[in-house]
Amino acid sequence: MKIAKIIFLKVILFITASINLFSQTAEEWKKLGNIELESANYVKAIEYYQKAIEADSTYFDAYYNLGAAFSNIQEFEKAIDFYSKAIDINDTIADTYFSLGTVYADQNEYEKAIKLFKQGINLKPDSPNEHYFLSFLYQKKGNNIYSTLYFKKAAQLGDALAQQYFIDNEISWEDNFVKPDYDQIKLNIENKQSNFHYSKLWDRFQQGDSTMTLEEKRHLYYGYVFNKSYSPYVAADNSKQVNAILEKKNPKQKEWKKLASLLNTSLETEPFNVRYLYYQYVAYNFINESVNAEKNLQKIWTIIDALNSTGDGLLKGTAIHVIAVSSEYDYLFFNDLSSRGQALMSGGYDVLYLYPNENELEEMWFDVNQPLNYIYKSFK
Repeated sequence: MKIAKIIFLKVILFITASINLFSQTAEEWKKLGNIELESANYVKAIEYYQKAIEADSTYFDAYYNLGAAFSNIQEFEKAIDFYSKAIDINDTIADTYFSLGTVYADQNEYEKAIKLFKQGINLKPDSPNEHYFLSFLYQKKGNNIYSTLYFKKAAQLGDALAQQYFIDNEISWEDNFVKPDYDQIKLNIENKQSNFHYSKLWDRFQQGDSTMTLEEKRHLYYGYVFNKSYSPYVAADNSKQVNAILEKKNPKQKEWKKLASLLNTSLETEPFNVRYLYYQYVAYNFINESVNAEKNLQKIWTIIDALNSTGDGLLKGTAIHVIAVSSEYDYLFFNDLSSRGQALMSGGYDVLYLYPNENELEEMWFDVNQPLNYIYKSFK
């Protein structure tokens, strides 16, 4: 009788344990999986995570941890599948993109890895280790520009290895870009006693003055927003006539002369249009007006120097500040780049996606807050 009671109690305990086992929540299964994952018992961890999904098919943590477990046993296709499902459930977690990108990197699929790391960095921009790894990925691709760019960014964010490299080579990892201070610029260009007084700068610009300092160039270009003629979206109305000559295979002397005259009219409307200045420079050379050609060349450099002082355009954080939409495309034109698409980003940024080019640049970022402010004020 006593033995029968013992057996009965064991059966009851077994049934109770079984009921408890089957009633585990997804969170409880995940915790069991985490214990096994930390102990490198990956097969058992996978079993528990899959039970978590059976309990809740939308449980992000289980999918993410399954990706990690399968990655550890080098079952990369399954790791990719589960990380991807985790992103489908919640696409706002940066670490998922980094983890999935690492899986692709392990398989030497650097393009996919780079894309995922950049997506992750967009969500978590202050990630020194991830910037460092992105630098490594670009290095594996042979793209030195972006490799150096992200390496420097890693150092700026505090990555010790990146910083040590710059220290050892006595190189600064800081950028020297300066955003335009419009309030200060306005004060300076309105001061008649100052070298920055706008009428003085304007006259020197029109003369192609090569002695203008960088600050004077910045005050000239960015100070134009306070000119009554300023409009970031205005366009010359003689573009058809201009293009008709430019599209000719071998324009005649009189056509080059007409082009130079037409572009004078265009530049009255868009004085900082680099493309117009360049085409007029070419026209002046064909009609042997070398002095005017040299003036135009200096004007172009004045504008480009001002733009370059605010950023390199390679990242959102180093976007180039422009006062007109045309300046974005002028900058591409000057650097022999062309855009295959455009997107307006939050915070007043315009990103232009580039066609394949010699330097393997992927995109250019521009700060377009001034043109947007102009629209806002116009509507208001």
